[in-house]
Amino acid sequence: MSLSLRRKKSAESNKTDKTKPSAKSFKQIYQESKNRPLTKNEKRGWAIFGGIIIAILIITHISNVMEQSRLEKDNVSIVISDIEDNIKLDYHTDKREISAKISGVSSFAEVKISGDKTDIHDRKDAAGNIKYEVKNIKEGDSDITISAVDGKRHSNKTVKFHRQTKADYNKQELEKSLKYTEEVVKKAEEQPTDENISRAKSDINKLPEDKRAPFSERITKLEKAKQEEKERDEQAKKAAEEKKKQEEAAAASARQQQAHSSQPTAIPRQTTPAPQPAPAELNFGSCKEARAAGYSHMRRGEPGYAPHLDRDGDGIACDKHR
Repeated sequence: MSLSLRRKKSAESNKTDKTKPSAKSFKQIYQESKNRPLTKNEKRGWAIFGGIIIAILIITHISNVMEQSRLEKDNVSIVISDIEDNIKLDYHTDKREISAKISGVSSFAEVKISGDKTDIHDRKDAAGNIKYEVKNIKEGDSDITISAVDGKRHSNKTVKFHRQTKADYNKQELEKSLKYTEEVVKKAEEQPTDENISRAKSDINKLPEDKRAPFSERITKLEKAKQEEKERDEQAKKAAEEKKKQEEAAAASARQQQAHSSQPTAIPRQTTPAPQPAPAELNFGSCKEARAAGYSHMRRGEPGYAPHLDRDGDGIACDKHR
């Protein structure tokens, strides 16, 4: 039984290998079909296919001719629309892509822009769109012409360009710089900080030399006013410090005087002037004369005593103020 199973598997394997052509077999089949002459049925099939293609092309061409004839018969104008008439460019732009809609044209229509042919795409209902990149646009004014021709009908559209010139660009940039510098200087005048003044001076130096003077004068005036204000503040500060010192000194002096006034004051003793040394003999005509000489209460026997000065006879001369 095992032998019969093996034979059956071997037969199936051989059958499978025969049904799978190798890569070489495909190549051989291709070469054979290439070199083999076509049969009548194959020739008939190819002829029918070619005839269909030619018929489609002829029908399309006839349709286009009829469409062109109809547009001409109805005197439909070719219209170039959806495009700017005047295009302005800055100094740094020398190319621009333009687009437009072309209506009233058949499939035979031809569009040229400045002599270069361009295709009409997205055709629908006798209309389509064009796109074209204009290059090397010169400074100042220039223009291009869009020309559409469809049989006997044609239409032209002129698009004008104005590219900024170098002189206009420099003038524009100068105006921007002057406007910006004016804003910076004005801010420095309103808020005269060192940072704002320094920034203003830096921006002024970026201007052409013949444009700096008015701004520089304003900054110089601002710096002078600021310096004067600083000097006034310093003087006021010094005056305030000096006044404070004087007030402190006055307060200290007042405290010292108050301390002295709180202590008891010694009353000086009044001393009687010492009598002048008497000469050997003193003779006073009156007590008034004696007192003027510094003598009074002179006892009997003392210099200057005289009986006529001792009127009460108590032995003491000039003992009473008479």
